[in-house]
Amino acid sequence: MIRYYKLEQRDSFDMHKTRTVYRLHPIEHVSGEKFINMVAHRRGFSESVIAGVLTDAANELVLLLGEGRTVTIPGIGTFSLGIRLKEERKQQLDDELEAAEGTTKKATEPNARNIELHHLNFRKDKDLFRKVCIRFNQQELKRAGGKQGHRITIDDTTQNQRIEAAHQYLQEHHFMHVGDYAELTGLSYSSAQRELRELVQYQYSGITFEGRGSHRVYVLRKES
Repeated sequence: MIRYYKLEQRDSFDMHKTRTVYRLHPIEHVSGEKFINMVAHRRGFSESVIAGVLTDAANELVLLLGEGRTVTIPGIGTFSLGIRLKEERKQQLDDELEAAEGTTKKATEPNARNIELHHLNFRKDKDLFRKVCIRFNQQELKRAGGKQGHRITIDDTTQNQRIEAAHQYLQEHHFMHVGDYAELTGLSYSSAQRELRELVQYQYSGITFEGRGSHRVYVLRKES
C-alpha cells in the first residue's frame, strides 16, 4: 500500500494564500547494497558481478561527462552537465549592470574562466516512466491518516525571520548593503541580492532602497 498526504504551503509574498501539493509518504529507502542484492536475486547473477557492472558504469559516466559529453543509458535516461557563472563574477556583473543603468556603459562580458560546473541534468527515459506508471497504478493508494487525512501546513517563517532581522539591523544602522544582509541571514551574496530586489517591490516587507549601482543601500520604508 502506498500512502500520500496533503501539503499546504504559504505563498512567500501573500501570506493569505496557500498552494497545495500532494506528496508520498516514504515507505523505505533501498540502499545500494540491497538494490544489488535484489537485482542479483531476480536475474540469477552473483552480487559481485552486478556490483562490478554498476561500478564500471559509474566510472565511465565520470569520464564521459567530465569531457562534456551527454550520456544515454538505455532504459534509464540521459545525463548531461549544467554550468553557471561563478558566484564572484555574478556579483561583479550585477554590480556593473546596476552601475550602467541609465548610461551608455556596458558590463564586461564574462569569459570561460568565469564559468563553473553547477549540476548534473537527468532526463528520464520515456519507456522507464511508462513502466513505472503501470507498476504504480497497480498499487493500492490511500491517504495517510484515514478519511480526513493528514494536512501539513508550512508557513514561510524563514523569510519572515530574515525580514525581521533586517528591520532590527536597519533600526540600529539606518542603512544596509547586500553583504550585510548576506552575513545577517546566512544567504549567499547573490541570493541575498535577489531577495532584497524582490522585497523592495512589496510594501509588506517595509524595506526599500536608495542610490544606484555600487552605491545602492537598503533602508526602512517610510510610512506614507
